Amino acid sequence: MGSIFPPCEPRLIEAIESTAAAIVIAHRNPDGDALYSSLAMKEVLSAMGKETLLLNEGPFLRDDIKPLEALFAKEAGKDFIERSPLVIILDCSTEDRPGTPLVPLKELRRIVIDHHSAGVPFADEGMSYIVPESPSTTMLVDVVREALGVPLTKTMADYLYRGFATDTGFYHFLNERQAPECLRRAAAFTETGISPYDVFDEMHDGRKLDDIKNAASIIAAARSELGGKVLLAYQPAEMTNAGLSDSVYGSLLQTSGVEGIILIKDKGDALEIGFRAKNKSLLDVGKIAAALGGGGHRCAAGATITGYTAEEAGKMLLSMMAKELNCTGE
Repeated sequence: MGSIFPPCEPRLIEAIESTAAAIVIAHRNPDGDALYSSLAMKEVLSAMGKETLLLNEGPFLRDDIKPLEALFAKEAGKDFIERSPLVIILDCSTEDRPGTPLVPLKELRRIVIDHHSAGVPFADEGMSYIVPESPSTTMLVDVVREALGVPLTKTMADYLYRGFATDTGFYHFLNERQAPECLRRAAAFTETGISPYDVFDEMHDGRKLDDIKNAASIIAAARSELGGKVLLAYQPAEMTNAGLSDSVYGSLLQTSGVEGIILIKDKGDALEIGFRAKNKSLLDVGKIAAALGGGGHRCAAGATITGYTAEEAGKMLLSMMAKELNCTGE
């Protein structure tokens, strides 16, 4: 079985090696993979003597990533931009995903490192490293690190492992093709002294009882649809904790016979839609999200829509799911 990670384009590696300064930016409303791939990339660049600025629009809503907010700026200063830094965009499948921090950087050279299956290329030829089969962007940063000849440090390994672990649901979403090579890389991270047990505890302990109760109420109200193949859940606007969805997905995916989950989150002026699918299902939720202007992977994706009530959105989404599953809406 060959590697799931193709070689990096020489032009991309040369761009990193030749720059004196870099701006690293990932998508707004970041998750663990976006932030930890950014932090790992900065460590790699710093090891090469590059001055690096981390940007992220935020918001940093989740309890497990809130402490990282202080490490990221909202925008690049004029003096830094005038140095013509290389812009490294991570975990973004479309140009709009980084949000406002990218706007004043549009004329600078850029590279894109990403693992989403849906999206529109927005870097020059040879300046992207996009591998949809990778389970996380941190895995791709590790491949780039190797191509640059930068030794792995414990700090790099910590960031790389955290992004990989969170984006795979601590290995739950790894498929048979990804697992062998990715777990070997994860083993290399732990050999620097990283403790998977401690990382898991840090990211899951300390939750508020009210958040657990809110997640339980969403789960209790979930509806079984399409003959039990899909569960439809709703998060009302007053439940603002961003970490609720992980608990909801994790619990509902354990339901017998279920292939996919739809979670509709009311954001007041819009509906944020989250999708999850089981690995064994043929359901491609990334395809559905892309049709709605969003993106993601085969088993995990999302989109934001406007102009629908929650009930209208539910009917539309179930119709899309039914087509993917080749079943009726009954």
